[in-house]
Amino acid sequence: MRSRPPTIVRALFIGVAGAFAFAACSATSPAIVSVQKKVQGLMGPPNLTSFLDVRFGDSLYRVQNRFPNGTVETAPYGADTYRIDNIEVDGIRYQQVKYEFTSYSGMQLVMAWFTPESGGTVLEKLVAAVGPPTEQNSAKGSAPSDTQAVWRLPHGERVVYDGPKRFVAVLGPGGGPLKQDAIENETLDSP
Repeated sequence: MRSRPPTIVRALFIGVAGAFAFAACSATSPAIVSVQKKVQGLMGPPNLTSFLDVRFGDSLYRVQNRFPNGTVETAPYGADTYRIDNIEVDGIRYQQVKYEFTSYSGMQLVMAWFTPESGGTVLEKLVAAVGPPTEQNSAKGSAPSDTQAVWRLPHGERVVYDGPKRFVAVLGPGGGPLKQDAIENETLDSP
């Protein structure tokens, strides 16, 4: 059985803080906003725990059950990979999604190539989920198709968005062994 203390502790902390704020203040009180800001300040920026309903740490078997039409492959460095072709979720069309697994930590790397018309939605959802990028290689106001961005998240996750290559990747907190695969896939053209 896997343990996820940071996620559980974070959820409990948010729940307790939210219950305290709700009990202490009315819904329109500025005190609620103050408590919410303090809670987020203590916990740091948000992190990603899943991609297309596949959680970091999930087994290959779990992903096969979630997406039965995929294919099992082996990555260049020997990691088990599960590839899904032509999938649409929440208005985003992906030409290909690959999940990579480590021996002991389950799924720790997801790489996805999206269609040109989905780039804006992918970027919007990333910013909504984890905030502004740590690094960005485009001018403010540039089209998502011209944007390249990287997020380094507090639990060790690394998110890459490459608009010109129509690529997004998330390296999970236990994904160290897959880092080379992630770097090499970032240089590939869209399938």
